[in-house]
Formats: sequence, structure tokens, C-alpha cells
Amino acid sequence: MKRSKLFAITLQSKSGLIFFFVLAAYNLLLGVYLKDFFVLSPMLVMLYLLSALPTLFFVLKIRSTPMRAIVLIVLFFVMVMSIVCSLSCRRLLPMLTFVVTAIEMMHFGIADNSSGKDKLLTKICVLVLTAFIAVLLFFSYNFVYKPEAPYLSNGRDTLWDTQTEELADEICANCDTSAEKVQAIYNWMIVNLEYDYDYHTLLQYFDVRRTLSTRKGVCYDFANLFAALCRSQNIPCYVVDGTPYDRSTEDHTWNRVYYDDCWWDLDVTNDISSTANGKSLYGFRELTSAYASDKDYYITKIY
Repeated sequence: MKRSKLFAITLQSKSGLIFFFVLAAYNLLLGVYLKDFFVLSPMLVMLYLLSALPTLFFVLKIRSTPMRAIVLIVLFFVMVMSIVCSLSCRRLLPMLTFVVTAIEMMHFGIADNSSGKDKLLTKICVLVLTAFIAVLLFFSYNFVYKPEAPYLSNGRDTLWDTQTEELADEICANCDTSAEKVQAIYNWMIVNLEYDYDYHTLLQYFDVRRTLSTRKGVCYDFANLFAALCRSQNIPCYVVDGTPYDRSTEDHTWNRVYYDDCWWDLDVTNDISSTANGKSLYGFRELTSAYASDKDYYITKIY
């Protein structure tokens, strides 16, 4: 074997290990950051596994073109699911999975030019890992587009962690019924939060830690926080996006919550601002169903 070829093989082998350790460290840090969410959000667990598991391809000595093609196809679908989750659920976290997968695709598609036959064990490992990732992709798709009990789900647009659940437990400590818990959460938000008139962003997404630490936000933040606090108490709650009939360019977000055998409309953002300015409150308004139309807003999404 020529020295140049031997050097190329050695370099490719070392680059694979370097990629593996770098991405393993990346996923380790990501896991530490998300650890408080994993207990409560199966969606984040799936997305994290979709980020972590493909890094195992780097420790497998894949030489043949068919096996490398399988890996690239798997990585492509993981990238697509990351983008889908980010756009549909308005979350930035899935894009972290996208970054990892993009790096892996560049390595296997461009940097890794090794050729030859794969060992049987390598083929088995690639196929087993591929099958497991395919199952995760299937469940991720169902979670985004076919969620069970979306009014109680954690990990889509509305995301909360263990600290949020502890806060909800504290707020509702002296409450016996769902109606009392909803009222306690509503009162706590009215008293403790204020509208952030200086907040501007191209991509609106809900960050529970940011909202609770700053005690500020906009309608999307308040509506998702209210939903998170209610859902953590097992109280069905939807977040609703809409635009005024006469001002279609202005978006607004509010809630629909279920208690006393009925769905209720409420606008926490409006009442936070109204309380601060001494105006009348929106309060709780009874609905015929969770998907009833609104007299002031054209509803674009209920989730």
C-alpha cells in the first residue's frame, strides 16, 4: 500500500473519531441544558435522541457505498424532521439537531471517501441504528401532526420544565378544584407579569425560562405560560392564534381553558395591560366548544 493512500485512510479514520468526540461533547452539553425538560417532555427526548444517535455512525467503520447511502438517507430525514418541528412547533431547539445532522452529512457525503466491503457486524449495527432512528422519526411526526390530547401536551409550542411545574404546584397549593386552580394561575400572572413593549423578534417562540426570569413578555409568551401552568396541573388548556377581522396584519394569542364541564375564553395579555392601565378586564367568557369562533378575531390556529 502506498504511503499516500495509507496516510489518507489514517486521516479519514482520525477525522471520524474527532467528529464523534466533538459531537458527543455537543450532545452532552445539550443534554445538561435540557435535563429539566426531559422528565416532562417526550418530544424533547425524541429530538435529543435524533441528535445523539446518528453520531454513533462515526464509530462504525463504514466503507461501502450502499451503507454510506443508507446513512445519508437517514440523516436527510432527521434534518427534514428537525426543520418541520421548528416551523410547525415554533421552537428553536430542533434546529440544534439540524446542526448536528448537517455536519454529519457533510462528513459522510464529502470528507469520507473510503471504499471497500463492510463487515457483517458493521452492516447489522447500521441497519439496527437506522431502524431505531426511523421509529423515532415516526413518533416525532405523530407528535407534531397527530398529537394525543394536545390540550395537555408538553414539548410542542408550549414547553415547560420541572421548575415550571413546581411553580404551578406552589400557586395552586391551597386550591381544591380546577376552577380554583385556573383562577389562582390567572391572578398570579396578572400580579407578577408585565407586557414587554420593547420586545421585537423575527421569530416568535416560547421560552419558559426567559419569561419567568424576566417576568415580561408578549401575548404569545403569556398565553403559552398560562397553558403550561394549567397543563402541568392536568387542566386542559389550548393556545389560540388569531388576527382581528379589520386588521389582518396584527397577530394575537390567547387561551381557552376547560373547567366546570365547560370551555372558557380568556385573554391574559389584555388583562395584564388593563390592570396596569386601570381599564376593564376581559375575564372569563363561556364557550360552546373549544373550537368555537370568535367575534373579534379570525382564528388561525388552535393548539
